[in-house]
Amino acid sequence: MQTAWLIAGLFAAALFAAGAARADTAIRDMHFGHYTFALIWQPGACLTRDELAGPHCATRKPDAVASRQWSLHGLWPSTPRGLAQAGMPDPVWWRYGCYWYGPGHAIPATSCSNPRLDLEPTLRARLDAAMPAAASCLDRHEFFKHAACYGFEANAFFRRALDLAARVNANPFTAYLRAHRGQTVGRAALRAAFARGFGLDSSAALELRCGRAPGAARADVLVQAWLTIRADRIDRFPAPVSFAAGRRGNCPARIAIVR
Repeated sequence: MQTAWLIAGLFAAALFAAGAARADTAIRDMHFGHYTFALIWQPGACLTRDELAGPHCATRKPDAVASRQWSLHGLWPSTPRGLAQAGMPDPVWWRYGCYWYGPGHAIPATSCSNPRLDLEPTLRARLDAAMPAAASCLDRHEFFKHAACYGFEANAFFRRALDLAARVNANPFTAYLRAHRGQTVGRAALRAAFARGFGLDSSAALELRCGRAPGAARADVLVQAWLTIRADRIDRFPAPVSFAAGRRGNCPARIAIVR
């Protein structure tokens, strides 16, 4: 992680040195190749005290809807083509996102420093239910870091993300997780359940992210799943042709699925 921050700082300095004209030219091409669709396993996020869990872990019930399916983290377009062609490494974009285009590339001090989103009431209720950490402004962070600079409208952006999450939660992959709550499963078995559930030849589109329970020796608690989706085929999700290969993640060979 420190290496990524160093790269980010060096790239920022180099771009400033190259002059504002190059930066202005680079930001115009906002085409991108894929989305990373990030989902949270709420029980695991609460156990590992991940900030993505939101403020309601103390009142979470094991049989609540949010404890039995994926919650929404975000829908992240990949590095814009203009910046990629200007030489920006992916870790720099992962750090800054759309904040790169603000004065001084400033990252807000907190998620709640971003403006409040004016969402339709029914969509707001749906988003609050699917994204528990919206109570601590995760929705604002997700939109202003990952969507605003691409020209997405907030209501349409979150409606799409919620529809994608609903399709994942209706898939046998989520049913597998629900059936194995409170158990430790093999990473290979979990990845196989993903491929089987979506009719894929492999699980290359799935990145599993794990965290460490307090006092534990290993970070083996499932916290997130990141799915790589082709930008030009997102309307066909979850058809097999909509997936693309992503990264492998950080989970060990045995993964705890918390209830």
